[in-house]
Amino acid sequence: MPKLCVALDLGPEEALKLVDSLLDLPVVFKVGPSLLLSCGPSVIKHIKDRGKEVFLDLKLHDIPTAVARAVSVAESLGADYLTVHTLSGPEVLETASKTALKVKLLGVTLLTSHGEDYLEAVKLGFRSVEEAVLHLSLLAKEKGLYGVVCSGEEVRKVKEKTGLFTVVPGVRLKSSPEDQRRVKTPEEAVRNGADMIVMGREIYKDPNPKRVVEDVLSRILP
Repeated sequence: MPKLCVALDLGPEEALKLVDSLLDLPVVFKVGPSLLLSCGPSVIKHIKDRGKEVFLDLKLHDIPTAVARAVSVAESLGADYLTVHTLSGPEVLETASKTALKVKLLGVTLLTSHGEDYLEAVKLGFRSVEEAVLHLSLLAKEKGLYGVVCSGEEVRKVKEKTGLFTVVPGVRLKSSPEDQRRVKTPEEAVRNGADMIVMGREIYKDPNPKRVVEDVLSRILP
């Protein structure tokens, strides 16, 4: 059954208020670097104490020992999901996978703000975004990660090629990408194979966030 993850890209007070307003709905909460730096580990505890899953989105990208330590700390804090960047390379991914005991590691492929111009700028050698995402997803599978993060445009092929748990950010109720390019609606993302979709602004900027969440859930749940 697909999951909805609510991105808490807010200040501490607003983020905790949003969490408490959605406790009776089946959602996961995403904590990113800014909120974690603002609140510290207490934000994870706040969410976990209320019986909800935490998606800790740190996109870890460092040497293997540093990433392994971060994975251990995230696990000790109770994070259910944790992102590590696949561009960190095979050794980092393998070390992270061996370190994780309970936390589900998700390999970030390419950000939804990236296009072919990014591939050209950093000279990665891939002919297309899809080729890059598939290659990095296969690497994540080979090194034992639980899942990957990719856009709704690549998720169908990623699912077919890897069978991994797939997380799709850049999901919008309507096609208005703002700072993201490869966007899909909730229905499109789930139909293409997404196991979890991530939404933020359209939820927390609405006068009635709970209404938006209920609407999205009605679209993606059987």
